[in-house]
Parts: sequence; structure tokens; C-alpha cells
Amino acid sequence: MGKGSIIKLGILWFCFTLAIAISSALLVREIFAKMIKEETLTIGKVVKDYLILSMVADLGNKRDVLIESLKEKEKIKEIKILRSESVIKQYGKKGNFNIEEIEKLALEEGEIQYKLVEDVKNVLFKTVIPVKAKPVYGIDCFKCHNARYGEVLGAISITYDATNYRLYGILTFSGMSAFLLIVGFVSYKIVKGNISVLRKFFKEIGNIASYAEKGNFSIRIKEEEYPEEYKSLVIRLNRALSLLDKTFKNIRDKVYELLGYKLMETENALRDAEKVIDELVRISQFKKTIELDKTKDDVYSRLESILYDYMGLEKFSIYEVQEDNTIRKVRVYGSESWCSESIFSNADECRAKRTGTDVDSKEFKCVCPNFIACPSEDLNYYCIPVHIGEKVGNVIQIIYENEVEDFVRMIIPYIKGYLREASPVLESKILMEKIRQQSYIDTLTGAYNRRFLEDIADKLTAQILRRNSNLGILMIDVDFFKEVNDTYGHDAGDMVLKTIADVIQRNIRKADYLVRFGGEEFLVLLVDVKEGYSEKVAEKLRKIIEETPINLPNGITIKKTVSIGVSEFPKDCDAKLWQCIKFADVALYKAKEEGRNKVVRFKPEMWKEKEY
Repeated sequence: MGKGSIIKLGILWFCFTLAIAISSALLVREIFAKMIKEETLTIGKVVKDYLILSMVADLGNKRDVLIESLKEKEKIKEIKILRSESVIKQYGKKGNFNIEEIEKLALEEGEIQYKLVEDVKNVLFKTVIPVKAKPVYGIDCFKCHNARYGEVLGAISITYDATNYRLYGILTFSGMSAFLLIVGFVSYKIVKGNISVLRKFFKEIGNIASYAEKGNFSIRIKEEEYPEEYKSLVIRLNRALSLLDKTFKNIRDKVYELLGYKLMETENALRDAEKVIDELVRISQFKKTIELDKTKDDVYSRLESILYDYMGLEKFSIYEVQEDNTIRKVRVYGSESWCSESIFSNADECRAKRTGTDVDSKEFKCVCPNFIACPSEDLNYYCIPVHIGEKVGNVIQIIYENEVEDFVRMIIPYIKGYLREASPVLESKILMEKIRQQSYIDTLTGAYNRRFLEDIADKLTAQILRRNSNLGILMIDVDFFKEVNDTYGHDAGDMVLKTIADVIQRNIRKADYLVRFGGEEFLVLLVDVKEGYSEKVAEKLRKIIEETPINLPNGITIKKTVSIGVSEFPKDCDAKLWQCIKFADVALYKAKEEGRNKVVRFKPEMWKEKEY
């Protein structure tokens, strides 16, 4: 090859290097533009979903908290929530900011708009996402908006700082140019007999670049296929690729350690790393949210939203294991119940609760015979026990058809991640609930105390009136109780109260309430009873108490009687529960006046006063 040919080849190589560097820079620019678009669209979807949720759940200005938290990312310069003219007419204008032309265009045409604003110092990428009137996740937006289907209700405007990406592009251009010039120099030295090898080498580099663009850094150049003078460069390229591949996998694996489970992986290491970090952020936000919730039922509502709204499940159950080893249905979707009634009266009939391990119907058909559709060719179930402290406190049951099995298998690790974060929070909420319940209990008799009555009075009143039902009120007083204390001592008096409270509790329903109203007085509230039924219950209690022997601490056995006054809410009063309680007390005193050990039903003529 002559000198002229070498010069020509050098010029050709320079042009080739320049073209490759420019192409690489443009490719990097396109990749970053695509990444920015995807990220802004993702943020827009999060904001849109939260706006819908905030309107449905009446979360008020909490959407501003979400927007501020998103803006904490250094690359998000501005997020604006824009209203269309029809929404402004209906609800008024919100926010004090100017609407740019690109935002007007999105509101008018209903299409996503993009705009790149670039100057010497900054590069800003603006994405405007229109929000249209369409039902989402079963939520009917037409209940709140006077709009046609598909009409633009507003838009989400996101301004993204892409300045660093321009620097990345310049560095990429410079790095690629330097790299190709070096390769060109080496090639210049060995070009005579190595054109075919050089062509193969660049082809492999192009192949590697193609995979790297997709986030796959696992491709390597085979060293043994190249002459000795190539091996040093091949080794360095392979080391660089190995380092990139290892780095992204380490990031992904460390996030898995934090999550406690693995996510579905793809061949795109960049996307996988982004995905696991997003999931970690989402679970962290979930935990922070439920820690601030007031009760365990609030936490259950969050889990319900995760399963139904986020995971898209339409058939599932959330169960709670009670202290008495029964199971309470917290949430059930897709059916009134997915399990037989036996598990609700005896929690050990639930295989997941009894074993503390996952129950998968795909491993063995009817592995838990209490599944209501067992055996079934199409319906399957996967039950996950949630350990609260050292025992199973909840069971999450997922029901699915055969055709969605792959999807369910994919999301189970995600669900377990949320449950793992929810477990200690639920334990804390349950403990606080126990402490609160204990403050409602009379330590001597085990009955509720006056504080409990005062706290539930308004709620109980509203429930009875809403159901158009009746509440039976029994005011019970132990006859001649002072004689027991005077004759046998206060320990004997305590035993009388404990025994009578136990008798009453055993002979009323679980839905009814027993309250120690004062000294030797008890109040019984009979929920949802027919008119006149309260007197029958009162008479039954009076007879049982009269016949029950009471064993005193000193070995003596006695029997006691009670007097009972009865009223019914709201029949006997003007929709005021405390008035009816007072009327029951008036009837009680009437029973005492008439000789004790009897039941007296309140009558209007018993009350002589104007005020109660």
C-alpha cells in the first residue's frame, strides 16, 4: 500500500471517526430524550393517578405534598396542574401561574406535547400531558365533572432539567472521538494485513454498542479470535463491560436485600436497576404513610388499595386472626366469602394460619379443603400468612384464574414486600388498640366502663337511627347489696358483682354491651331488637341471677336478686340515648319501690320533670 493510499485511508478514517462520534452523540441524545420522555410520562401518570385518588378519597391538599415530594428530585424544575376552561367554570381557577403556548396547545388538542428549550447554560425539557374525561380503575369521573367522554379536563405540565444530559452528550462525543482516534492510530500501524480483522473488530464493537444501548452489558469480545496486538484493547473493552455489568447487578442485588425479595428481571440492566429503585421508593413511601395512619383498619385500607388499585387484583381476601382464635373478614373481593364458615369460628381450620407458611393450590389441588370452590379446574388460590410478633396475625388470600397465573406469580414477591413493611406497623396499631380497649374495661367485673359508654354513645345512636332499628336498655341493680358488704366484707361484695356480671355476659349476645354503670348498677344495651323483646331478656336475666348460687371467699354460698328497669331507644325518647338511659333508671327505681326482684318497663307517666 503506497503513501498516497495511506494518506487517503487516513482522511477516510478521520471522516469515519467524525461520523461515528457524531452518530454516537446523536444516538446518546436520542436515548436521553427517550429516557426523559419516559420519566416525565411516569411522573405524570403518578400525579394523575394521585389526583384521581385524592378526589375520590377526599384527600384535599395532600396532592400538593406529593407534588412537592416529586419536585425534591433535583431534575424536576416545575410541576403544574392545569385546569381546562370547562373545569374552571365548574370549580374555579386553581394556582397562580401563567399558561404557556405548549400548555394551551395540549389543553386544546388533547395530545401530549413536548418542547426542548436550550440556551448556553441550561437545557429544559417540558412535557404537557392532557387529562381526559374517561373512567379509570372503575372510577366514574362524570359524577364530579360536567363533561363529555374524552373531553380534556386539564393537563399536567412537567419541566425537566436536562442540562447534565447535554454534558453527557459532549463527554460521549469527546470520549468516542478519542477512542476512535486511538483505534484509528493503532489500525494505521497494522492496517496492511489486518483489514478483514479490523472489519470484524468494528462489527463486534457495533454489536456491543447495540446491546449496551438496550442496557445489556453482558456481551464480550472473544480474545482468542484476534492477533496479539488486538488483545490488549479487547481485554480493556471486556473489563470495562464487565465492570458496568457488575456495577448494575450489584445495585440491583443490594436493592433486593433492602426489599427482602427479587423482582422480575429482564436483559436490560439499566431498566432493572431503575425499576428496583422505584419499587424501593414506593415501598418506603407506603411504610411512611401507614406509620402515620391512626388505626389498623386504616392500614388494611392501604393494603386493599395496593392489591386492588396498584396490583389490579379483583379477587382476594384480607383476614385478621382474633385473640379468641377466630378469624374476622377485613376485606373480601369477588365473592361474599372464599372460605367455608368453619375457619371463621376456628382459625386453626385455616391452613395458612395453622402452619404459618404459604398455601399454594397449584402445588396440590385442595391442599386446603376449606376453599369454598374446591375442587375447581379454573379457580386457584395463594394464601400468605402475615406474622404479627411471633404468631400469624393476618392471612392474605389471592384468588386467580389459570390464564393469569403468570401475572400472579410475578406480583406475589411485590405483595410480600408490602406485607413485610406492614407487619410491624400492624403490630404497633394492634398493641395501641389493646391498650385503648383495656382503658374501657372495668377491672373487677370485665364489663365495659362509663368511659366506653360515653365514647360509643353518639356512634351507636347514629347506627340505630340509620338502620331504623331499636336499642333495648336494661338498668340492673343488685338488691340489698350493702348488706353483703356489711355482713361478709368487701371481698364478698366483689364476688357478688363478678358473678352477676358473668351471668349477664353469658346470657346476652356478642353484639350486645354490658356496662358497669356505677357501684352495684349494670347497664345492658341490646342492639337491633324487636319492640318489646327487651322485657323478655330482662325477665330471663332476673330469673337466672335469682337461681345462681354465689360462692363467697369464706366458703359461704348465697343467692342474690336484682331489680331491672327497661326502656327502648328511640321509642321512649326524642332520639336522645342518654334520655332513654335515664328513663330506664326511673323504671329501676319503680321496681325497687314495688318490692325489688322484678322487671319494670318505663311508661311516660313515670317521668314528672320537664328536663331529664
